[in-house]
Amino acid sequence: MESRVKIIFYWQLIGICYILHNLLHLSEIYYGKEMLILDANGVTPMGAQIFTILVSTMPFILAVLSLNVFNKGFLWASFVWSVLLACLNTLHLAETLSSDVLDFSQIVLLLFVLVVNLLLSVALWKSVREQKHKAVA
Repeated sequence: MESRVKIIFYWQLIGICYILHNLLHLSEIYYGKEMLILDANGVTPMGAQIFTILVSTMPFILAVLSLNVFNKGFLWASFVWSVLLACLNTLHLAETLSSDVLDFSQIVLLLFVLVVNLLLSVALWKSVREQKHKAVA
């Protein structure tokens, strides 16, 4: 499969998994878990909005950009972003394993996201290297 197609698919899969991750958290309400945030006033704080854009929306943006832009600079930026997300995903999985060890659905999903994220990083790294070899040739 062409590396560009893999990269686009991986970005989309990560974005979809982030949505599913949030839905799984909300599903705990059905089983009686209270999810009230102290001092919440019904308005999403700007920090939470920015985090949501960077983590949940950015994979979709990068997937669309990958359809139209696939140069060395973009590939490097995508690679760096994928590595940062892999670090975040690793830390989040570790935190979940240490605090919610019985939340199997989240653990499996977070592990899956981490594997996809690592596959994405490898595919991006290979594409960066291919671009480098094309520039030399």
